[in-house]
Amino acid sequence: MVCVKTQISGFACYLPPNLIKSEDVIPFGTLPRGIDFKRLTKIEAHHEVLEGQGSLELAVEAAQKAIARSGVNKEEIDLVISCSVTKMSGELQNLIEPCLASHICSALDIKAQNFDIANACLGMVTGILIADRKIRSGKIRHALIVAGEYLTEALYEALGKNLLFNQKAFSSLTIGDAGGAYVVSGSDEERIQFHEPMTLAQHSQLCIGDAAVGRPGPAMRTYGKKLQNAALENLGAYFKRNFKSQEDYSSHDHIISHQTTPRAVSKGALIAEKTWGSGDAVRSISHTGNTASTSHAAVLETLLEDGALLSNQKVYLMAFGSGLSFMGMSFHLPSGVETW
Repeated sequence: MVCVKTQISGFACYLPPNLIKSEDVIPFGTLPRGIDFKRLTKIEAHHEVLEGQGSLELAVEAAQKAIARSGVNKEEIDLVISCSVTKMSGELQNLIEPCLASHICSALDIKAQNFDIANACLGMVTGILIADRKIRSGKIRHALIVAGEYLTEALYEALGKNLLFNQKAFSSLTIGDAGGAYVVSGSDEERIQFHEPMTLAQHSQLCIGDAAVGRPGPAMRTYGKKLQNAALENLGAYFKRNFKSQEDYSSHDHIISHQTTPRAVSKGALIAEKTWGSGDAVRSISHTGNTASTSHAAVLETLLEDGALLSNQKVYLMAFGSGLSFMGMSFHLPSGVETW
């Protein structure tokens, strides 16, 4: 029998316990022209992998928590999608063949169809969309959408540059490591809604990831101000395409944007207020930095730890990805989320 409705039955974020304060790794004087990184971005800290951890270990830690919270047996998971931007082991080797999703299945002892997708920081929302369509068509019962973002090697690559002459490396200083996971399941009620994606391909060259030169690991070069301005200039129009009315917008208890920096999120909140009358539901965190595809999971986990999530509350995820791409997703929190 085809199941025509879906839900998020579990989610989790794993943040390595290695918390690094911004002033310890990017002290005043690191940036040219007397710019204070912490004051500019509002990023208080980020998390870094422990020795031996990489993308796989971050993903597995988050997946274990999400599966346990969902109440779904591993034997019932028919699909695993890895959405990581990074696929690096702790030894900085890329886990490409077999795909990272295959490694995750082996580590979790899950026997399921598995594959990787690549859609930058939109990856996890894209993965949830694929799982949603598979469940609605009756092809699978449950899906695990997972990512492990081992990003901070790009931060240290950037710190090794003269930032006065390599200003495109500045955005690499805002990143942190994290794992994220969602379990998507069938439902008797409509509990997930996707909004029309939008891509502004004229901005596709504003953020490029590549292998570092002269050292192992990745590098990222970004026209940060141009990319942020392009997103903010189009955000109000995208909000209007997503929500039918002010009442529709206000029905959401939490609005979670991709966490580039807390300062950028606060600018987005002002646009939400200008467009729909209030930005009070926009959530931001300052202790993780930009964790790429896992950033929404990081905010959800923080809200959960703070006791701010309640059963059946409605959440809107605003995902941005280099491209420049937008995708919105609304969902209701699982019943019993307060007890996790």
